[in-house]
Amino acid sequence: MKKSLLALALLGAFAGVASAQSAVTIYGKVDLSLAKGNDGTSSLTGAPTGDKLQLMQQAGSRVGFRGTEDLGGGLKANFQIEHRFTPDDGVANAVHWNGMSWVGLSGSFGEIRLGRDYAPFFWPAIAADPWGFDTVAQVGIAHSAAGIVVYRYGNLLSYRTPDMGGLTAQVGIGLAEKDDTEHNMGFNVQYKGGPLYAGFGYHRGPASGSAHHLLSAAALGALSADDPATAWTLTGSYDLTVVKLIGSFSMSEVEATGADLKARGVTLAATAPLGGGDLRASANRLEGTNGAIDDTKLTKFSLGYHYPLSKRTKLYADVGTAKQTDRDRRTAVDLGIQHNF
Repeated sequence: MKKSLLALALLGAFAGVASAQSAVTIYGKVDLSLAKGNDGTSSLTGAPTGDKLQLMQQAGSRVGFRGTEDLGGGLKANFQIEHRFTPDDGVANAVHWNGMSWVGLSGSFGEIRLGRDYAPFFWPAIAADPWGFDTVAQVGIAHSAAGIVVYRYGNLLSYRTPDMGGLTAQVGIGLAEKDDTEHNMGFNVQYKGGPLYAGFGYHRGPASGSAHHLLSAAALGALSADDPATAWTLTGSYDLTVVKLIGSFSMSEVEATGADLKARGVTLAATAPLGGGDLRASANRLEGTNGAIDDTKLTKFSLGYHYPLSKRTKLYADVGTAKQTDRDRRTAVDLGIQHNF
């Protein structure tokens, strides 16, 4: 009897050690808002289609799993898979693990990931957006880099350096896996130290399928996978406690048949604590400088207030308005609730 109790105790101890060496976390987000826009024709990312009042998500609702296993000697195996869905109708994304699906190793050398994950360009770009690419107020890649940059790479191989006193770098390539097709590739360099942030990101990939926000639908459809698209962005911010100031400058180019399509984007933004929540504001200008988009301009102004009810739940209200050359002004508002778990 004593031997049996001892064996059970030892088994429990070993099970505790094994579970301590690996961990899996379930996480997610559910977001819904009432949103309405007018019938303007200017490009306004995040706005509902048409001018009807709609119940829609303003931040990507998701459920995911991430985990890590301690392999010893400072080496860890990591993974993350994330499913996206629209909670207003319960429809799942056609690509089940569209959010991400990767596996990798990390240690003193940095981290290697293989699978589907955010592009290196994504991180300096989202650092310039007070709304994090969410809601009708978002700056987003559409308004900063003309929409030619993809958020994520499939078939990704990436490497991120360890943190070197606040400085990190990342490089990644999304293999095309098809003949005569451009790979997606990019890199970033970021510095985070106290109240200061600075980041640079670069992307190159096929123009086909890009949502260029200064091109007409007909011109966009004429782009092919043989037309490479490139973009870079430089973002800086400084948190003064009473207000956080953000600035970003981007350049983008599509090497199309005929004249290249070039554009530049400038963003000025700020966030400030107010009444227990945070006030957000931004102004963005995207301007074509060559080719079919030469002298085409898109200007967007945004304002919003987000109020936390707890560490995981918040209420928010935003407005975004944009005016594009030769198009009517498009304005939209949203009022929503978001829960993270």
